Amino acid sequence: MQTSQEKNSSASAHKASTPQSKLLTIKREFNVPVEDLFAAFTTPDAIKGWWWPNGLHTDRVDLDFREGGHYFINMKGAPQNGGGMVGNFEEITENSLIVMSDQFADDNGNAVSAAEIKMPGEWPETVYITFEFASLDENTSSVTLSQQGIPNEAQKDCKQGWGEMFDKLEKYLTQNKQ
Repeated sequence: MQTSQEKNSSASAHKASTPQSKLLTIKREFNVPVEDLFAAFTTPDAIKGWWWPNGLHTDRVDLDFREGGHYFINMKGAPQNGGGMVGNFEEITENSLIVMSDQFADDNGNAVSAAEIKMPGEWPETVYITFEFASLDENTSSVTLSQQGIPNEAQKDCKQGWGEMFDKLEKYLTQNKQ
């Protein structure tokens, strides 16, 4: 059995990065307990409240939040007005870690290639996203995002997109404080 520490150390060194893709990493602090931050990643209603960058919104979340469980997060507002991301939860440690596979999806939740939706760069079939959560004190927590497989030429846009999503997450958490 792996401890949380062992899981955390292995999760950041996941498969599927390529020579054309360095690891994208973003850390963000929030003024909520780690339990509240983690919960914002675990239910469809919470995810609908903040997922996707500015100008986009989530209209459908299918979520089986457990190790081995499947998810589909659909977006609206993009020029093609549909599609999103689909994958599986590979590792979950409550209030500490989420590792998930990630593929582009059509608006029915079917995996599609990056080439099919005209994404620039050399993308692997599957990208991996790791969220590592930490309690900084009883009312402050952080999440560190590590995303593997993002082509270097797409890194700037991905960082901007995650930054906007985390801004929306902060607003969501403020509005939904217990």
